[in-house]
Amino acid sequence: MAPTHHELVEVQRQLRIAQKGEHVLERRRDGLVFALLDLLDRWRAVRERADGEYRRAARLHALGAAREGDIALRALAEARATRPELLLDETKLFGLRVPIFLSRNVSTWFEERGYGVVGTSALDDELAAAYESLLESVVTLAELRAVLAVVLAEVRRLRIRVNYLTHRLIPELESERRYIRRYLEEREQEERYRYLWLKRRREERRDA
Repeated sequence: MAPTHHELVEVQRQLRIAQKGEHVLERRRDGLVFALLDLLDRWRAVRERADGEYRRAARLHALGAAREGDIALRALAEARATRPELLLDETKLFGLRVPIFLSRNVSTWFEERGYGVVGTSALDDELAAAYESLLESVVTLAELRAVLAVVLAEVRRLRIRVNYLTHRLIPELESERRYIRRYLEEREQEERYRYLWLKRRREERRDA
């Protein structure tokens, strides 16, 4: 079926929508990429802090085990009055639903650790505080990693959509628009030629 002027208008409308969508998605994708890089920087900073806290806790643990023995350290851990808890929730970030990790009963006061002053040392308190600080950093790392996964998945999804618009849909619409325009222009030229030919024939008959 021969293309019509109405089809040309419709293709042009679809092309404008696709180009606008491409622009919007590109801006969204680029904004999320910058956010992703910022989150990666934060994740690296927390990871470096956690690595340092782990080394400190391991050093204190080895020192405490050498002084008091592993059994004594295990008894101190089991004497703790509370247990750490992890609560999961969600929030909106960059328009995306991302998880929140909330920790409870990780960092504690001396009175909440379940052991008394007698029979313990400052090293015990220092070791307990070191493990608590490390656990807080691990929770933060887990949350950042979960958020990074959500943002990265959205960046990939947008990249696929932008690539589809840029390399497939928009070129196809532009090609179809050129074809219809060329066809309509050729048909218009044919009609103009036919009109001139008929006009000339009528003039010739009138003059005959």
